[in-house]
Amino acid sequence: MVAEVTCTTPGFLWPNKKYALKACFNYEHNSSQARRQFIEEYLELVKLPPHPNVIRFLCEFVDEIRDNIRAHLPEPARTAASYGTPGRQTNRKTQFVVMELHQMSLKQLLESMLPTSFVPHRMVATIMSQVGSALLHLDDHRLAHRDVKPDNIMVDTRINDTTNHFEITRCVLIDFGTSCGLNEQMRAMTLVSGTGVVLGAHWGNSAHIAPELHSALGSAKKERTEHKVELDYSLQSVFELGVLGFEIVNGCHPVLGYPGSVTSRSTGVVEYGDDDIARISANRLGKEQASMLRRAVSCDTSLRPSLIELIECFDPTGGLSYSLLLSTPSERLQPTEQPRTSVIEQQVRGMMPLILM
Repeated sequence: MVAEVTCTTPGFLWPNKKYALKACFNYEHNSSQARRQFIEEYLELVKLPPHPNVIRFLCEFVDEIRDNIRAHLPEPARTAASYGTPGRQTNRKTQFVVMELHQMSLKQLLESMLPTSFVPHRMVATIMSQVGSALLHLDDHRLAHRDVKPDNIMVDTRINDTTNHFEITRCVLIDFGTSCGLNEQMRAMTLVSGTGVVLGAHWGNSAHIAPELHSALGSAKKERTEHKVELDYSLQSVFELGVLGFEIVNGCHPVLGYPGSVTSRSTGVVEYGDDDIARISANRLGKEQASMLRRAVSCDTSLRPSLIELIECFDPTGGLSYSLLLSTPSERLQPTEQPRTSVIEQQVRGMMPLILM
């Protein structure tokens, strides 16, 4: 659950500023166990230099599920949030993460627009440019997200005073729960068991994982021996952004039934050709951009563009970045007001949920 909150601690510097409070529901474990359940996501983000298109994590802590939080939980989580006999209930603990707050997810925005209208070309370009910028930032710091999809992109919007058009001003990539660090060659090791099971952390969302990664893992599973597999993520972000583009423009994955429909049962290798990739009609996207999206999701890595080429195809001048889309210098990106970690950790009782997201 993510709730919109404010901090009511007396003397807090930004009493009217709203934050997103994420409750992780891992309170079946003790504090140290619970923290390990989701700590990797937080640790990856705090090591990453700030970027306007990557979610800003402010702090992480473990504390009790108190009454001001309990009332807003989904029923199963509310019931399990305490234990004991009536009148002698003890609150369980869970992990909380405080993040910057954004209006809505890209999925919610797209659902509000479709099927009544196509996504405007400028809006498509803005999303591709800003999410691409976030992925380029992750590549530069050797981090693979592995779960880029409309649910995991938050957007801020406005009505442009000059054109009177509805537009996106900022896209923010969230949810690094399946991310992984990469070496200097943009590779990572994954352990596969003798029964063909990937051991360790969840390795990503299969629909958005590049075919060469599926093939390497699929082949390893067929060997029926426990061993480490080196996976090459050098063009993963290009594939992810290409799939996202298709989901925005066509409303579906570019390859029907991917990856199962194009995976060999005998070898575990993913194979598909240009004819298997969906077409994009001219009224939905320009010819050059449609061609670039189809190249981005090619099974043949040699045909894929670089991430920079893909971004520049949609935003050749760089004018769709977050700060440049804002109309006045005063609105442009300023250092985010950050509450001190110790204040929020000590004052969780003052974090009052206002609106569930």
